[in-house]
Amino acid sequence: MSGVGNIYADETLWRAKCHPEKITSELTARKITNIIDCATEVMGEAIAQGGTSFDDLYINVNGESGFFEQALAAYGQENRPCPRCGTPIKRITFGARSSHLCPRCQRR
Repeated sequence: MSGVGNIYADETLWRAKCHPEKITSELTARKITNIIDCATEVMGEAIAQGGTSFDDLYINVNGESGFFEQALAAYGQENRPCPRCGTPIKRITFGARSSHLCPRCQRR
């Protein structure tokens, strides 16, 4: 998901139950709509919680941290149980990036 950023892409694809290595030309219109809807939800929730602040570089104009990292289901959750099915979250690397996913919920 170009331009979304790793955190929000991982969370979006987890919610949409879409594997990050899925070839986009193989996605149905229904699946694409679902991914867009999930991305909209994730971004809305992240904004409402002030974003994701893992360190002092990511704070708002008032110097406050965001709290969306407390709601992360996939990103940074390697080896922790998937909140949906309990399978350990896996981190994969492809190209110059990595992605976190549930191998059971997000089948390729």
